[in-house]
Amino acid sequence: MTRLGAYVLPGDLVWLAGTLPAYYPYLDELVVPFPTDGLGWSGQRVPAAACLAAVRRADVRGILRVVRGTWRDVDDPLRGETAQRQAALDAFSPDVEWVLQLDGDELLPRPDALLDALALADERGCRAVEWPMRVLFRRTRRGFLEVTTAAGTPAYEYPGPVAVRRGTTLASARRVDGPRLRVLVAGDTTSPAVLRAPEPGEVRVAAADPADAIVHNSWARSLAQVRAKVRGWGHARDVSAARYVWLVWWPAPVTWRLLRDLHPLFGAVWPRLRPVAAATLLPRPAGGTAAGTAAGATAVSRA
Repeated sequence: MTRLGAYVLPGDLVWLAGTLPAYYPYLDELVVPFPTDGLGWSGQRVPAAACLAAVRRADVRGILRVVRGTWRDVDDPLRGETAQRQAALDAFSPDVEWVLQLDGDELLPRPDALLDALALADERGCRAVEWPMRVLFRRTRRGFLEVTTAAGTPAYEYPGPVAVRRGTTLASARRVDGPRLRVLVAGDTTSPAVLRAPEPGEVRVAAADPADAIVHNSWARSLAQVRAKVRGWGHARDVSAARYVWLVWWPAPVTWRLLRDLHPLFGAVWPRLRPVAAATLLPRPAGGTAAGTAAGATAVSRA
């Protein structure tokens, strides 16, 4: 059996109570890199203490290790993010083989499928695994607005490896240099990430089921939560966040049919939006290992 670790960045509380229990039963070690100054990468205050308390409640087996430090980098928030993630990675014992680096707003519905991919990555000589994600952009009264392809089908993206070998050196945020396995959704031929040619070191396999994809609560939050997100994210200096929030994100429940190429940094990465019911997008994890995860994640997102 692969000995598995995971780290949780204590900066995003919105879905944490629902996402961590989905994969916690598979873990041998759990790490939280805790900012002792209570500040995020760009110097904003983050709910670190509340996040750590949520992780402690979920840690029913006592496998948590807290790494304390400061990772504020006002001049380059992305560098601060990378440093915090690296501090977490470096804290795992030599017994751990692979480390999950899932963010608190990413729900992994079927952990078994990702664990199978780790074995495949070993066979292919890859030190990292990229997994498909579906992106939630906005809450609506009936569910969510989800990012889609130009044809209106689910768009799967790969913002960086969600699992890396222990001892890996991160290049930027959770990205790595060198061989990495990108697991595509079988039959997906229209996602922008699939249409692009493979990058150096990228090994592609079409082995995931649509139901295996991570559900990423990227922007499906309250206005206050979105404003806090853009003040503190690693790209805080790369985009006029306030303008994007008010002109694109806020009116989306009314204007979604007209929106095209709406990613705040790389427009065409998010071609369109479509409405989707929460119950359809957030299935209960296979095997019942995290009963109520979907319901819990949905409830927290309304807070």
